[in-house]
Amino acid sequence: MKRIVLTSFLAVGLFFAGCSDQSSLVGPSQNISQQINKTPIDLNLGTLSKQITVSKNIDGSVGGTIEIEGNLDGGNISLHGNLNIPEGAFVGMMDISVTLDDHTASFDFGPSPVSFNKALSFTMTISGLDLTTINPEDVVFGYTAPNGTFSQISYDGVNIDNNSGTLSVTNAHLMHFSRYNWAK
Repeated sequence: MKRIVLTSFLAVGLFFAGCSDQSSLVGPSQNISQQINKTPIDLNLGTLSKQITVSKNIDGSVGGTIEIEGNLDGGNISLHGNLNIPEGAFVGMMDISVTLDDHTASFDFGPSPVSFNKALSFTMTISGLDLTTINPEDVVFGYTAPNGTFSQISYDGVNIDNNSGTLSVTNAHLMHFSRYNWAK
């Protein structure tokens, strides 16, 4: 009888521990480092510009690629990149959109919030920015939560060229859709 009672208490305790917000029994859905104090890099546009948005309907069982290209600030700032969706990243069809923020080097991915079975790969280069006051060693790429906290994510590389005003990220691993950006 003691064994049954003890086993019951243990099972109930494990159940509640597994359901708590601080549980480590189930790992995070994305490999994100600790939240760090970073601010998004400004675009510093000289003229009013429309947001650049690209959308495409993707079949999750097949995957696909979304090409992202455009110009801002009268053509002084250009962006070129892509979002690669691997086969099996999600189930069904989804209208996926990528929008460059018109004030910061940030991208909003939609629909949000959506999580994926496999990491999506995001590669982007923005050229023509004034980056002369930014230390390249301080620049990272990551996720900005709705409350403004920044978390660095996994990627193959982040580069900044102060002379040409170029920011780039290579193969940023996106496990969910929200806002992602370069930060300093």
